[in-house]
Amino acid sequence: MIRKIPTKSLEVGMFVSDVGRAWFNHPWKTKSKYISDRSEIEELIRFGIDEVYIDTQKTLKPSSEKKLSAKDFPLKQPGTEQRPARVYSNPAPPKPDPVSALEQELPRAAKAYNKALDTSKALVAACRMNKRIEINAVQENVDELVESVSRNPDALTALIKLRRFDDYTYTHSLNVSVLSISSGKALGLSDSELKVLGMGTMFHDLGKCRVPAFILNKPDKLTDDEFVIMKNHAALSADILIEQKLPVDDMVIKVARHHHERMDGSGYPDHLKGPDIPNLVTICGLSDVYDALTSDRVYHKGMLPHEALKFIYGLRGTHFQPEWVDRFVQSVGIYPPGSVVELNTGHVAVVMEVNHASLLNPLIKIVAEPNGQLYPRPKLLDLQQPENKGFNIQEVITPKKAGFDPAYYFNIKGEG
Repeated sequence: MIRKIPTKSLEVGMFVSDVGRAWFNHPWKTKSKYISDRSEIEELIRFGIDEVYIDTQKTLKPSSEKKLSAKDFPLKQPGTEQRPARVYSNPAPPKPDPVSALEQELPRAAKAYNKALDTSKALVAACRMNKRIEINAVQENVDELVESVSRNPDALTALIKLRRFDDYTYTHSLNVSVLSISSGKALGLSDSELKVLGMGTMFHDLGKCRVPAFILNKPDKLTDDEFVIMKNHAALSADILIEQKLPVDDMVIKVARHHHERMDGSGYPDHLKGPDIPNLVTICGLSDVYDALTSDRVYHKGMLPHEALKFIYGLRGTHFQPEWVDRFVQSVGIYPPGSVVELNTGHVAVVMEVNHASLLNPLIKIVAEPNGQLYPRPKLLDLQQPENKGFNIQEVITPKKAGFDPAYYFNIKGEG
């Protein structure tokens, strides 16, 4: 449960979920973290932060209570034992406990996502038939997405990873909207800014409805002439909004038109540079690239999230401002919820929540022993806690290689 308390009432062990300030207006690298020392509290007070939000569910319990730790999973010395081949079986839905805060929000997030997906399909259909866009439906959907992100910033982003949809045409704009709103929330944007960002991202690829299908769906590399036509979609997205005289903020049109602009001027359609590119446009651009890289397309297999983030990190200082790339990585997380990972112990786990204050140490559920035997009751483990420092994530495993659907461990179905 999220509670607002005076900063002076903070205690060591409490989890601060939000300091209530934008990125540059507080002393920490992130807006959320565990209080590990009194000096961190004093630092907030010196910065003039009188009140903060804490998550009582994440606050550490008294040390007298037994916690799951590395001792429950003794480490094997490398080379001392041959690991048996893993044989996974598709698990039955797990018992309701333990449940993370993210899991509690997932049902509401799924409802908001499904509703917005229907609207995304209606948007494309209206555009193709030159019909009027139902702006009120889009606004209502964006409001619900913002509300979900306010309750839990990671539930919707987990959902787009856990659920598989076949049609990129309909899901891409919605996924970019989800990623942008979640990132914007983590970066301290106000609800009104998030709603403008959400509207802009829902419309950002609308111009593709005026691009010939043979170009949109071409499995091979586009020719130079075809690529020129494809690049027109950004300007066309803005043109559609203007033509229909939709009552939207000017920034909504800018997000739609400029989401392919890049810091070094190599983008399109207007070759904007550096500070001429609004922050909301940058967030949309990063989210657009990330979803494109991680989605299965007719011409490529989607990357794993950490591979996509590594690619985006390589664009620091050229396509995107370095500080915005850093912020985006921080908000998305190196191991997003739903990632299947192998630990240094050989155990297999599913990432349940991102620890935004320590990206390499997420909240996980250990679901299988090194031999592949699935636990009837998965074990929730916070890698950020000192007693669990014996655990490290060694590699990310695809669900296909793991042999089970990680969606089972969130009590939702994997199919959309």
